[in-house]
Amino acid sequence: MPKPFNPRELLARIRAVLRRTSDRAEKLVEPAARTVRFSGWTLEPARRRLLNPDGVEVALTGGEYDLLVALVERANRVLTRDMLLDLLRGRQAGPFDRAIDVAISRLRRKLEDDGRHAQLIKTVRGGGYVLAADIERS
Repeated sequence: MPKPFNPRELLARIRAVLRRTSDRAEKLVEPAARTVRFSGWTLEPARRRLLNPDGVEVALTGGEYDLLVALVERANRVLTRDMLLDLLRGRQAGPFDRAIDVAISRLRRKLEDDGRHAQLIKTVRGGGYVLAADIERS
């Protein structure tokens, strides 16, 4: 932070860092998540893997896996690009940041969810994205 600085800005930055680190600490403290099923797919958080409806493992990158977990944890709720970027990377999106759009596109391809007629991950115009599925935890 360049000098001279405003003490209120310093305090706001410290609070933001503490908020982000406490969110991550809470995620690490949570007990091992159970198996999650949605639309025939099976997500095993303890093993960090995704099984398709036929039981075959689908290879996901770390970012794709984290995005899928964020969507599954907040199923049937609209998540904006800013919310997803903050959840996944802990930062705000720039006006031309399309990282989330690219990640959603790649995840849709792996979930065999056609982008134009998506049934699983739907685009809400002017809103963001929503995982439109019933979640079963076991």
